[in-house]
Amino acid sequence: MNDRTSILLSALAGAVIGGCAGYLFLTDEGRRLREDLEPKLAGLADEIERARSMVKDARADVRPFGR
Repeated sequence: MNDRTSILLSALAGAVIGGCAGYLFLTDEGRRLREDLEPKLAGLADEIERARSMVKDARADVRPFGR
């Protein structure tokens, strides 16, 4: 990938991210979407934390056998 392509892709990614942020934070529809998504994202974060905790516990249980 040359420098020109990299710059173009970076600019495009920035434009897409900026457009999404503008939609979510500056429009009424975006505010409603954020209100709908926040509880779901919080639940997903809780599930990920539970999974991390289970993996950590499982690793702690397995370690003594590996020594």
